[in-house]
Parts: sequence; C-alpha cells; structure tokens
Amino acid sequence: MDREVTVDLEKFRKILKDERHKILEILKAEKENDANSNDQWSEPKDPEDLANLTLSDDIRTKICEREYQTLKEIEEALARMASGKFGMCERCGKSIEEERLELIPWTRYCAGCSKEFGKSR
Repeated sequence: MDREVTVDLEKFRKILKDERHKILEILKAEKENDANSNDQWSEPKDPEDLANLTLSDDIRTKICEREYQTLKEIEEALARMASGKFGMCERCGKSIEEERLELIPWTRYCAGCSKEFGKSR
C-alpha cells in the first residue's frame, strides 16, 4: 500500500476552510431568507401559487441538504488532515491524485476506486 502523501497540506487546509466559510455563509443567508419569508408570509391565492411555493421550498431544502453534507465532508477531511490520513484513499490506501484533490478536496477515494464504486466523492 502506498502510504506516502506528498500533497501540500497547508494549501488544501486553506481550500477546505475557504469552502467551509462559503457554505456557512450560504446557510446563514438561507436562514435569514427563511426568517424574512416567514415574516412576510401570506396564504397562497390559488393552487398554482401553492405549487410554486412548495416547489421553491423543496429546491431550497435540497440545496441546504447538499450544503450540509458537503460541510460534513469538509469537517471529516480536516479531521483526516489532523490524523495524518488526508490524501489517502480509504479503500485501497494509495495516495489520492493531487488533481483530484484540487477538484474535490474532501474526497475520500482515489480516481480508480471512485470510478469502481461510481462515487464522485
């Protein structure tokens, strides 16, 4: 097993923290938007208004769920960094390609294992 990780940890720590900050800002804005929407809420006038409101709420919920999941993965990547396991594939133990880490810095798998499992993480 390839256990040597040769990536610039400080570079990826900064990328992960910046991404975490962006997500937290998105979630904060969404929470404020939700609070403002509740203050200005009015009964939908017809079924079409209700359908649009429901669709909008569903989309916002999915976006928030995706952001929370990414935030969790970022926190786990930072924990792997602290434990010395960042940049190692959790399946095969080989180093994750730096190009892959640059695209998805919180990834757990090398390109080969990810392709094999059909994962984008």
